[in-house]
Amino acid sequence: MINIWKPGLLLSFSFSQFYEFTKVAKKLNFDQYFEYGPDGNRIVILSTPFPDICLKFTRAELNDFVHAIDEAMYMHKVYELVHS
Repeated sequence: MINIWKPGLLLSFSFSQFYEFTKVAKKLNFDQYFEYGPDGNRIVILSTPFPDICLKFTRAELNDFVHAIDEAMYMHKVYELVHS
């Protein structure tokens, strides 16, 4: 396996894919699944619905990512309430 590390990436999800991805991301236990990246830092790898694309996070990045996902889910619920 060869990994290419890229700082920027845009993924598009259907709502059902996003909900499933959210559940997996929130359950990811950093301490249980970390490995060492090319720079020697501890990271976790998160699979996406796209088989050839995975995301890598440090502990702080994963925490920020999960927080952003929580905010996105909250705003989606607000949007549904306003437009239903």
